[in-house]
Amino acid sequence: MKRILFKKWYKHQQKQQAKKFDSHWYMRFGWLNQPLKHQEQLKNLFEIHSPQKFTFADCFYAQEENRHFIFFEEVDDVHPVGFLSVLEIFKDGTYTEPQTILKLDYHLSYPCVFKVENDWYMIPETSAKRTVELWKCVEFPLKWEKHSNILESIEAVDTTPFFHEGLWYLFTSTRRNCKKFGDRLDLFFTEDILTPNWQEHPQNPVCQGHQQFRMAGKPFIYNGKLVRPSQDSLKRYGGNIELKEILELSPTAYKEQLLEVVLPDWNAEDDGCHTINAEENFVVLDAIRLSAKK
Repeated sequence: MKRILFKKWYKHQQKQQAKKFDSHWYMRFGWLNQPLKHQEQLKNLFEIHSPQKFTFADCFYAQEENRHFIFFEEVDDVHPVGFLSVLEIFKDGTYTEPQTILKLDYHLSYPCVFKVENDWYMIPETSAKRTVELWKCVEFPLKWEKHSNILESIEAVDTTPFFHEGLWYLFTSTRRNCKKFGDRLDLFFTEDILTPNWQEHPQNPVCQGHQQFRMAGKPFIYNGKLVRPSQDSLKRYGGNIELKEILELSPTAYKEQLLEVVLPDWNAEDDGCHTINAEENFVVLDAIRLSAKK
């Protein structure tokens, strides 16, 4: 009840805020002196903004042959729905111009890239088509071809694969028997992600509540613990990120607990964050920046 009342209050605040501020999603990235262990490390990162202050969000990292790339969702005033882009980044904070990798007639976001042996694959969000799709990179990083539909006839968002103890798991949020995507977390598992026979986890939904369970990036090691980043969107969409420690993950059981909350405290003008990916000593995340209306 307290969370619901808080959301109503915050919605009122947002309406007042919209009269005074414009907002846009942007990305923050950087190499750390050591793997991510505490939030202080998130303060001094490089920033990437859309030149016209459109959306750059849902950021994922890929390293290939000592080159570094960020895949992300882009929204502009020309294409009516989200599309996917990539840019190359450098250790001095510079980056190349974004290049489009996938632009279709339906909304795309959350370009979750990952490697299987020597090949790059991607699971973008395609909930508008009621599918979960697997795409293969045939010419890195720009050319992608559809490999298969992982799941069909299902509304699922921010689907994230994770290989653990010999099995592939899919973390995803569906809208089955709930109001919002973030109200539940579902798991599927299989032995081979390329020729899969997906099975629903017997505990589905493995987590259930109010808008706190939608994936916010790939699981990663944080201060020695395996964590699952998730979105807390109760106060607003993309309000902040929660790091959930994965205590148990198997075909028969799943258990997690809240470890830490990531708030956009690195800049007083930022009002939310909803995707983070950390690999070794690299981190990339998105945030929403407010700017006073002129």
